[in-house]
Amino acid sequence: MTERLNDPVRRDTDTECGVVLLDRDVREIHRARDWMKSFWHDRIDRRQLDDACLVISELVTNALRHGLGDVVVGTSATEDDGVRVAVTDWSEDRPRMVTANGLQIGGVGLKVVDHVSTTWGIAPFPGGKTVWAIIDAPRQPSEAAAR
Repeated sequence: MTERLNDPVRRDTDTECGVVLLDRDVREIHRARDWMKSFWHDRIDRRQLDDACLVISELVTNALRHGLGDVVVGTSATEDDGVRVAVTDWSEDRPRMVTANGLQIGGVGLKVVDHVSTTWGIAPFPGGKTVWAIIDAPRQPSEAAAR
């Protein structure tokens, strides 16, 4: 039996979670955002939802551009009111951040994910990978002033 300690992709204690399967079509990026909005509607802060939708857009775009097969999108709540988003595709190629040179189009999606999320990572498996990110709930003004 394998024990899953501090596994950022799958937690058996998640109470709120959802999964959607996307086709290999660029229109699915919009569908992923709509699904995310519908899933979390009125349950999380609007800024947190906007950030989750931005991250899911970037990760689904990368999966469609660089991955293979169908794309699986998942989301769940973290123990501290954060939102975990994950995108799985069927390519073992690991995404990497590139240095933008100002002349190229694209290539900054992971920089956006890195900037917007609290943490993110890659969980490889034979035949594919899951790229995940966590978006924390916004701090209340009193919490920010206390730090």
